[in-house]
Amino acid sequence: MVLSGSKNGSLILIVDDDEFTRDSCLQVLSKAGYQVVTASDGDSGLAEVKRSGPDLVLIDLNMPGISGLEVIDLLNEVDPGILKVVITGNTTIDLDEEIMNKRGASGYLRKPFVPNELKSIVEKTLGVSRVVG
Repeated sequence: MVLSGSKNGSLILIVDDDEFTRDSCLQVLSKAGYQVVTASDGDSGLAEVKRSGPDLVLIDLNMPGISGLEVIDLLNEVDPGILKVVITGNTTIDLDEEIMNKRGASGYLRKPFVPNELKSIVEKTLGVSRVVG
């Protein structure tokens, strides 16, 4: 699903099997002026990346089928420059080393999160990419 909005022309893809999380992210980001596309699993997320070419992908780590880590690895093969932010409810794993340094994610959010945390990491990630890119 795509919602209208055009904050600097940025398109964000949300890949999460949890409908509540997807819908919450969609509402927060579309109200902030971003174009938003959603996918309910890794396979449909990868297909949506090829179809819409998002600027940023928010990826849940724990999904049935293809895991979030596998999605990140496949995204790196398709487009190493695509921006990735991980969403996880798991508080016991060390995300920094594994995901950010080794797999190239720009950041992560731990569930549950508040709308301002989501907006902040999206703005920070897209802002950094504009300066670097």
